[in-house]
Amino acid sequence: MPVRSEEGRVIVRMFAGLSGSVLWLGDALDHARAHLSSGLVADLDAWDAYHRTRLDPDLGAHAEADERTFARTGAALAERLADELGVGFEVHLVFAGREVRRSSEPPTNPRAARVLNARAEQVEAEAREIAASHPGGGWYAYAPLSGRRFTPSRRERPAPGTDRPPR
Repeated sequence: MPVRSEEGRVIVRMFAGLSGSVLWLGDALDHARAHLSSGLVADLDAWDAYHRTRLDPDLGAHAEADERTFARTGAALAERLADELGVGFEVHLVFAGREVRRSSEPPTNPRAARVLNARAEQVEAEAREIAASHPGGGWYAYAPLSGRRFTPSRRERPAPGTDRPPR
């Protein structure tokens, strides 16, 4: 997964229920170590905990209103995170698709912005090291039943809003 957007912003992904942290930048991010504000950390943890309670099969299906509340809360948290991190970041809320939040202002939490910028640089350095140690390697998809290997090409990226490459 790319660490930066095409505009050079650091991408922080946000999704609940998968890793004990709702934030992802190369790997799961510990909320406290990211030096986010204590209020935001508490609310991110509560959002994740609420999601985990919804996964209990013994509780039955959740109401549609709960789904909307969960989505609205996630969007509000993504907006708060974007504000804390400032103009150099994108927050990708991954829930029923992807919503991207950006701030056009300086960070309200400069320490968190510095920590996550350093994390992005570390992830990029690790990727460069892996690429250098495997010359000729690259990303591909493998179909085990057919034995075919598919290598993505930048020229074959899907056109915006479609699932097909431009012609």
